[in-house]
Formats: sequence, structure tokens, C-alpha cells
Amino acid sequence: MHRRTLLAAATCGAVSSAFGQSPARSGKPPFRFGVTDVFLHDGAIHLWQQFLQAQLGMPVQIIQKSSYQEALEALRSDEMEAAWICGFPYVVAKGFVRLCAQPGWHGQPWYQSYLIAAARRTQAHSIRDLRGDVFAFDDPLSNSGYLVPVVALRALGQTPQSFFRGTFYTYSLHKVVEAVGSGLADSGTVDGYIWEILHQKRSPSALKTRIVAKSTRYGFPPIVTRKNLDPGLHLHLQQALLSAKDDAQGRALLRSLDLEDFLAPQENWFGGIAELAAILDGTHPPIPLSAIYETA
Repeated sequence: MHRRTLLAAATCGAVSSAFGQSPARSGKPPFRFGVTDVFLHDGAIHLWQQFLQAQLGMPVQIIQKSSYQEALEALRSDEMEAAWICGFPYVVAKGFVRLCAQPGWHGQPWYQSYLIAAARRTQAHSIRDLRGDVFAFDDPLSNSGYLVPVVALRALGQTPQSFFRGTFYTYSLHKVVEAVGSGLADSGTVDGYIWEILHQKRSPSALKTRIVAKSTRYGFPPIVTRKNLDPGLHLHLQQALLSAKDDAQGRALLRSLDLEDFLAPQENWFGGIAELAAILDGTHPPIPLSAIYETA
């Protein structure tokens, strides 16, 4: 699907929820920070709220969005000040959002997309070995959960419809792992950060899956603000995030997310995702499969 079509499409049946201090109670408008289901685990949502309120000196609402499309629409319509999104939505939305901070996983601004299958499928080592599967995607605006494997199929002259027996979206990377682990899907595509954390924590679903292939490295999902946000507030948020590892609440937040720190973002970290988005658009020729996936 064309990425501009994705951005313009109306969101149907979307559900969002907000956590935090009510503006009416505090007498001061809240800072609204958006997250998707990707990042909500181990009570991190409350740690986000506590950390941001302490650092910004104002009430904070953490707003959960059920899709990246919904998060982008909220940013574009000034319903949120900032959000933690994925690199593909950032590339799509550069016209109305700007980079604020980059989570550092193992101290680096990179992550990989993983193809996963049932643990018993020890002979699967490439996307080619997944032909005919029922395949689980995350979100049509997810880099690791959609864009990477779809562009890889372009390299094979295929589409998801021609290559897989069936596909579906979970709108949660955790649920991709659950779908494959339970057998609801034969295989799927997931953020390596999420799979590694679930596997490390001995998640029953993750332990029933194995990595088929890992992608090349792409820019880790960034934190962005809307472009029309007051520059001083953007800078305040950025400084708070970049110094999080020096603050007790910040360190607690980072630990809950299995991150080391937040880094000053660089535009060129998203060049690889921009190239994939252009291939999906048809404005860039396909690239070899070997440029997309490394071996597992």
C-alpha cells in the first residue's frame, strides 16, 4: 500500500486511552505523550508519566494509541505533543514531526527486524522458506513488523498475497510473537528488541519460536514531537531524555524498557528506512534480498 495512502486513510474502530493528571484538576494543560502497544510492559507507562512530570514541571498524560496511523493523526491534529513511534511513521510524517531523542539499545541507535517461526522449524533460514505460510504482520506502518519483509518480497518478485497462504495484522509486536508461538500463525515479523526482551524474560510464547533471519540494522524507533510545538518545550523534553541516565527516575524508566540511555538523534540513521519506503512507493528500484536480511 502506498505510504501516503496509509497516512491519509481514516482510522476505523481505533481505541485510545489516556493516563495521567486531568487538566481540570491541575488547572494547567497537560503535556500529552503518545505510545503504542509496542512499548507498554512492566509498568513502564507509569514510569514514563512520573519521569516526564518531574522533568517538565507540568502534568503529563500518557496516551495509548492502538496503531501508528492513529498516533500520527493525533500529532498532526495537535492532540499530542510528542510520541514514541517507529522509524517508518517518522519517514512518512517528516512534514509535521521532528526528531527529539533516540533510545539507545546496548548503547547503539540500531535495531533489526526478525523473521520468526515455530521453534521446531529448524530448516527455515530465509524468507524463501516461509512460502505458503500464514504470516503475522504487526502494523502497516511498522518498519520491522511490515515494511522490511514486504520490500524483501519485492526482491523476489512477490507480494504478501502471492507468497503467503494468508496474512493478518496483530497491531502489537508482542502479539506477533504470541501468534507464532501458539500456532495461530506459521511465521511472522517482529522487532528484534521486543523478541530479545521476551526471550530473555523466558516468555512462554517467545520460547516456542526461533529466529529465521535478521535484517540489516535500521534506526531504532525514535521519540518525536510535532513541529509546531513550542521550541523551548521541545528542547526541555530533549534535554530531560538525554540526561535520563543521570536521574533516579530516569534510570528506573530505562531499566523497565531494557535500554541504556537516550541519544541525540541523527537524520541519517533513518536513511535505510527511507530507502525501503521509496521501494514500497515504487519510486526506488528493488534491492537485493541480501541487502535486507542477514543470516540468522
